[in-house]
Amino acid sequence: DDGIQGTVIIQFIVDAEGNVSNVEALSGPEELREAAIRVIQKSGKWIPAVQNKRHVKSYKKQPIGFLLANE
Repeated sequence: DDGIQGTVIIQFIVDAEGNVSNVEALSGPEELREAAIRVIQKSGKWIPAVQNKRHVKSYKKQPIGFLLANE
């Protein structure tokens, strides 16, 4: 509604089962950070990292872009 665009960088943890936790916005427009956090929280299961042929907990960083459509 405010005409704000930009990219928000989100950091979070994906555990060995693929669940997301500790979601936080690292950078990007303040007005878009809460929406970007909700996107990751509602994204469902992720593919966990693999170390020594086992799934392990890991940090992920994901950019989320917000662009206004030209009408």
